[in-house]
Amino acid sequence: MHSVEDLCALISSKITWGRGEEPQRLLPDTPLLELGLLDSLTIMQIVTALDTEAGLSLPDTEIVAANFRSPGALWAVLENIGAGAAR
Repeated sequence: MHSVEDLCALISSKITWGRGEEPQRLLPDTPLLELGLLDSLTIMQIVTALDTEAGLSLPDTEIVAANFRSPGALWAVLENIGAGAAR
């Protein structure tokens, strides 16, 4: 996972879009929760994909709604975790 755009693509791949609805392109500031794009199962699928596909482990304490309000919010958490691991 090299950029917030990569994260947007990962999140988009986990969203169940409505029947007949074309998948939307997510932007870093897309309000995921406000638009009803995420539910608890989708959040856990994203967490699992981050671990298996990107090798990024999200601590349980960071799996909170505020961190999933937008791709940018989650990216900030991932950058913070990455910075802490680099120390």
